[in-house]
Amino acid sequence: MDYRPQEPIQPPTASEDAGAGFDIRALLRVLYKYKWGIVGLSLLTAVLAGLWVFNQVHIYRATSVLLIEREAPKFVSLDDIYGASAAHWEYYQTQYEILRSRPIAERVARRLGLPGPAPVATPRAAEGWRSLLPEGWFPEPQPPSEEDRWEGTVSGIQNGIIVTPVRNSQLVRISTESSDPAEAVRRANAVVDAYIAEDLEGRLQMTQTASNWLMERLQTLKEKLDESEMALQTFREQESLIDVGGVGTLPAQELALTTTNLAEAREERAEKEAALEQIRRARASGASMAAIPAVLSDLSVQRARQDESDAESTVQELGTRYGPLHPKMIAAQRELESAREVLTERVNTVASSIEADYRTALSAEQQLAAQLGSIKDDAQVISRKQNRLRTLEREVEQNRQLYELFQTQFKEVDASGGVQTANARVIEYASTPKTPVRPNRKRTVMVGFVLGLLLSIGLAFLLDHLDATLKGQEDVERRLGLPVLGLLPLLKTEHDKDLSPIRHFSENTRSTFSEAIRTIRTSVLLSAIDTPHKIVLVTSSMPGEGKTTLATNLAHALGQMKSVLLIDADMRRPMVGKAMAKGNKPIQKGLSDVISGEAKFAECVRSVDNSELKVLSSGTIPPNPLEILSSKRFSEALQQMSSHFDHIVIDCAPALAVSDALVLSKMASAVVYVVRSDRTPYKLAQTGVGRLRRVNANLIGAVVNRVVARSARYGKYSGYYQYDQYYADYGYHTRS
Repeated sequence: MDYRPQEPIQPPTASEDAGAGFDIRALLRVLYKYKWGIVGLSLLTAVLAGLWVFNQVHIYRATSVLLIEREAPKFVSLDDIYGASAAHWEYYQTQYEILRSRPIAERVARRLGLPGPAPVATPRAAEGWRSLLPEGWFPEPQPPSEEDRWEGTVSGIQNGIIVTPVRNSQLVRISTESSDPAEAVRRANAVVDAYIAEDLEGRLQMTQTASNWLMERLQTLKEKLDESEMALQTFREQESLIDVGGVGTLPAQELALTTTNLAEAREERAEKEAALEQIRRARASGASMAAIPAVLSDLSVQRARQDESDAESTVQELGTRYGPLHPKMIAAQRELESAREVLTERVNTVASSIEADYRTALSAEQQLAAQLGSIKDDAQVISRKQNRLRTLEREVEQNRQLYELFQTQFKEVDASGGVQTANARVIEYASTPKTPVRPNRKRTVMVGFVLGLLLSIGLAFLLDHLDATLKGQEDVERRLGLPVLGLLPLLKTEHDKDLSPIRHFSENTRSTFSEAIRTIRTSVLLSAIDTPHKIVLVTSSMPGEGKTTLATNLAHALGQMKSVLLIDADMRRPMVGKAMAKGNKPIQKGLSDVISGEAKFAECVRSVDNSELKVLSSGTIPPNPLEILSSKRFSEALQQMSSHFDHIVIDCAPALAVSDALVLSKMASAVVYVVRSDRTPYKLAQTGVGRLRRVNANLIGAVVNRVVARSARYGKYSGYYQYDQYYADYGYHTRS
């Protein structure tokens, strides 16, 4: 231990306390602290689990192996009728549910003849503890009805069927359980037989249902086919239709020819109209119509123009030879005029014919347009008839195909209705099991032990978490912010247990407890080397924490070196005087008598043998201890006492019970705070230390009392508390 003066340790804040890191040593300490409780509870749960499991009925399991094929052999293909495809994984899930279904359970119950005969009524004397009570307290139990017994049996069989598919195969294990091995075998085999029988009956029922449905459907389809054929024939007779090809071809040809003629007539009418328009413009302007292309193209006009041209050439030729009055010239002029008159007549005739041709072309165009409209109307009527005819023919053809298909299916179903093959077969029937599957005694006991172990460990940590007491040196330093001056081990006392620890140092100087007192003495002395602590005040949070034990033993330890005065300032519960009397009559007068002037100091003080220790008991218990301790006379008396002794050790009342410690701490040069391991709540200790700090008390450290020496935190010889064992292991002996 470091004996150098230590700086005060600041207590942790709430956040620092809550955020402390994981400490495996703290966990081991908790487990060591509650080790016997953990072991006892674990063994208790193991024993209870053993008692329970040894009273359970043995359950045996029998297993049959069944092969469920994806597609059962069939004589006909009825997948479309049944609406199920065995290629999907849902098929197997469906079969597993069928194996666990109620119809299978009912079939098994009937096959095995369950339930058996009705149970005989049990006399009241055999009903157990109820027979000890008056008869009127409980109604007489009514025997179950046949329906209730049947429902219970079927439900039990259904809940007891265990279906286990074999992975990557079509095999299925069907298991049943019973307290009787033979009964388990019977049920497992009955389940697979019932499943196969149920499948065969289901397939037969499906075939019969399909056959009946096909028969009804065929009758309906036959009626629809007859109706559609009759409707087609009636339509043909009403419309006088023989061939749909002829009906549609003639209107199409007429429509195409009329359309072509109408186009030609329109073209011709346009040409005539253009020529007529040129003639009309020529007439209106007085121009010659002979230059119009439509007129000029006429052969008679061309010949008349040729004659006119020849006549003009003759006149010109004769004019070079003869005069105008020459008979040949006169005859040539007459021929020219005659040719011109003929040309004019021919042009007028052609113009008149062009106008007549235009009217004729226009009339022909109008007639062809009217004819085309009539032909279109007739074509539309024929098209509607054609569409109606084709619709009726398609309906007849569809009804005929559907009727023939169902007729074929009906013949196939009717031919194979008497032969059915199941989709499953038994690979292995169940054999009698030799060993039960439940209960597993070893596993149950082990599980009980493990659960008890976990429960006890959880309870241990819960109790430790709920335990708000200070545990040891690290806990005290962390929570109170005080350095620990030393640890006092737990003493085992048989007689006078309240007083013997107070005298332990003087009676057992070589014990671990005495060595701990010496350690505390050294810590107190070295806490202030330059200015030794003259007055040392010892206090605690509440009574029973060992402050008097520490004060008296520390005073004894100091008395071996220097002159020491031990003052019992706890005037409410004084213990020092009784402890120092050692069976003798204690001195009646003490501190209160000295302060009040009733007695002198020499009359009240007692010397301790073989030591420079003097003891001043509390004396007569006054009604107002606090007024005495806070008086000026006490302060002056304490100063006088300190001038005659090297050290004064004061045992005062707890800091939380009364205010005596607060008053005395102002007069003391050092205050030692005592806490009891696993007993002092840290909240109370923090409050007590806080009260002393508020009055500026010189708290030099804390002492942890009643510490269990061999704990999970220490080795075999760690600390100063195992010296006796160390000496004994190596042949040395210490006095008790």
